[in-house]
Amino acid sequence: MKKAFTILALTGLTLVSCTKDYSCTCEQKEVIGTDVENSEYKFTVEGATKVQAQAACNEATVKVEESGYSMEQTCTLTKK
Repeated sequence: MKKAFTILALTGLTLVSCTKDYSCTCEQKEVIGTDVENSEYKFTVEGATKVQAQAACNEATVKVEESGYSMEQTCTLTKK
């Protein structure tokens, strides 16, 4: 029982220590008619695993195309 508790505690500490703060850097290109606007911004994913942070960046990556309008936003993950 004591051995099982020790293994469980070590596993829990390992999982907790894997969380870090990450940044997503997003580049956005917006085209309205003939006007093109480029911008960049960052957002922070706090206390996440790398997989969770990557999922948040992937979710922020979007592409929209409509008549006379398009917007493409690409986000990449960086460790903060």
